[in-house]
Amino acid sequence: MVFISQEWLHTHFNGSFAMGSWDRIPRRKYHGQWISRALGRANPEHLLLDILERHKISETEQIPLVDFDFGHGPGTSGTALLQSFHADPFPRWIYRLNNGKAELTRSFRFFTEKDAEGIEFEYELSPKSSTVELSLEPLFTIRNIHSLSQENLALDGTIEKVEKPKRGNSTTYSFKPYDDLSSFHITLSCEHRMELLGSWYRNFYYSEEQSRGYPAKEDCFCPSRFFVTMVPGTKFFLRFIAVEEKKQNDSNHTRKRVSLSAPLPGQHSEFFHALSRSLNAYIYQDFKHPSFEGVIAGYPWFSAWARDTFISLPGVSLCWNDPKRAMHLLQSWAPNIEKQLFDKKSEALAVDLNCSGLDSPLLWGSALRFLLEEHPVKTPNSSLLARELLTTLERWLLLFFQGECSNVEITDFGFFCKRGNYATSWMDACVDGVPVTPRHGYPIDINALFFENMDFLLRYHTQSKAGASRLFKNYLDKVAKTYCQNLWVSERTFVGDGHDGLNLDASLRPNQLWALRSKFEMFSREQAIASLERITEELLTPIGFRSLAPCDSRYVGQYLGDQTRRDRAYHQGTVWPWPIGIYTEAALKYWDASKVKSTLAPVFAAIEKHYYEEGCIGQISEIFDGDQPHTPRGAPAQAWSVAETLRALWLIENLRS
Repeated sequence: MVFISQEWLHTHFNGSFAMGSWDRIPRRKYHGQWISRALGRANPEHLLLDILERHKISETEQIPLVDFDFGHGPGTSGTALLQSFHADPFPRWIYRLNNGKAELTRSFRFFTEKDAEGIEFEYELSPKSSTVELSLEPLFTIRNIHSLSQENLALDGTIEKVEKPKRGNSTTYSFKPYDDLSSFHITLSCEHRMELLGSWYRNFYYSEEQSRGYPAKEDCFCPSRFFVTMVPGTKFFLRFIAVEEKKQNDSNHTRKRVSLSAPLPGQHSEFFHALSRSLNAYIYQDFKHPSFEGVIAGYPWFSAWARDTFISLPGVSLCWNDPKRAMHLLQSWAPNIEKQLFDKKSEALAVDLNCSGLDSPLLWGSALRFLLEEHPVKTPNSSLLARELLTTLERWLLLFFQGECSNVEITDFGFFCKRGNYATSWMDACVDGVPVTPRHGYPIDINALFFENMDFLLRYHTQSKAGASRLFKNYLDKVAKTYCQNLWVSERTFVGDGHDGLNLDASLRPNQLWALRSKFEMFSREQAIASLERITEELLTPIGFRSLAPCDSRYVGQYLGDQTRRDRAYHQGTVWPWPIGIYTEAALKYWDASKVKSTLAPVFAAIEKHYYEEGCIGQISEIFDGDQPHTPRGAPAQAWSVAETLRALWLIENLRS
């Protein structure tokens, strides 16, 4: 028997995905067998909710293999027949039918054929089974991933047989639901009978959407029903493929999604390689620009964002064991950053990216530093690619100094973020257009990254312009004395979260970890150790780091309620796993190895348990409640949660000094 709270995720190399509950009962509007990024629209398109399968048990009675909730609770017939579920290497459900006399396996996978994206369901009856009769009804939603579909007259329900030579018993049908969408070919590989339906099934209910304060009912369209008789030891497939979309894909650019992670010794080796395989789910290639790669921030509702890509990239590069490939990713993102932040007329790829955060170029530089200084497979800084990327980073820092970014001013005090309703850093939640955790002024993480990038270029960029080197060195010598002394919260002995030029923000948050881990020493060793101890005592939980200390009056211990309530709690105490990477770096810098291992051992154990038993199995959730029992919340599969846990394991096992 499966656990209904558990979810599965299956992805395509272009970022399309399928997701659902183990028992196949859809509980989110994001649950579905086909959420496509290949249709040329701004957001992923939810195409197929599921296949409604019914098993004939008599001349007059059928039992569904999948249950749905229509607002009164889901049925139990399909769940009772479901014996087991397996997610690896692709989703697979096993049913016991005919009073246990038949075993039916249903599996699912993505495929690409002639540059078109498709999905395939395979049904296999074990050799020792009795005969099984099935009816299959595909349920289309065909809508933006964040919306819900409703019965409408615009949908064309016509389905027609495609007139072309048969291959064996395969038959293909064509279905074009909307004028501005591709046609879909539906292929059945066995003898069958097709019955036209053209029916809307109304009021599918998603309990998770209701609990999150969103509309929770939608209608699905079924164009036809297929009847199949299966004899023991046989199998067939049902395929759906978008046939008119021209991807202009070059197969030479297509990356194989195979983990080639760096070898890792020690007790965490198995978990490290499991995380490495999971991280492949977030890597995508754009269909229109197949040489462009990025990182999907999380599933099911996020897309590719610069911040998440660059924080995740060190872990992704360890997964690939290929820093050069990661450097090419940085190269392809650079024009988008330059265009969005510095308003240059440089050519930007026509890819929907979020590069507007002020930390985007700084995190880009931080990822480059890891690839050139820390990655176990070294890429020489003398290579043409490395020199190009180092020169790009140098140019961006100079543009900041020259005032080319309208939201930034470089002062004698540090990197000043002007007030406004924009994404200053990763703490970017807004309610009614107003930041919940405003980080204008001199936020610690952005300043730490700014200083670190200059220090990195001074140490590593041998081709740096003499004027740039003098500017960076003189500035760091000066700012180290002014910025750092104003961030120390002496009464509680930790580094504050920022300064507005007049007042210190004395919030205890994990943002200071960027400063503590940096090779550019911003604080004395005594201050750094004291602050690290305070983070460990008040922010570190068994599953990650609170975004605000519980003693703070603004602390919110549970991430619940509608969108507004959740946004107010998002960075006010909610636990995030991803800072484990920068925390591990800081801990290894100031503590001995035994203390680091003993401190993080229960955290790795809890994250591993969550990975295998909670939420979306084989992934790590975006966030957790700040209060015990630290219930998983947010996106059930988040890239930087996986990537930074993987990198932290690598750091621990290699005991980098």
